[in-house]
Amino acid sequence: MTATVTATAEEIDKIMSRPTCSVDDAARVLGIGRISAYKAVNSGEIRSIRIGKRILIPTDAIRELLQGSAA
Repeated sequence: MTATVTATAEEIDKIMSRPTCSVDDAARVLGIGRISAYKAVNSGEIRSIRIGKRILIPTDAIRELLQGSAA
């Protein structure tokens, strides 16, 4: 069972003020579990950048997802 960790508004603002964030941070902003976030990255559902072993999520990609879900 995957636990969903939600972030406070202050934490979300801090995360979204950066150009990129970690998969864990993206999961918190989106209100989904860590495993679900990694699955979405691997399937291409969440746009990501790989630098070595590190996976970064452009915060613009999170904004696009959230705007698309509001439509």
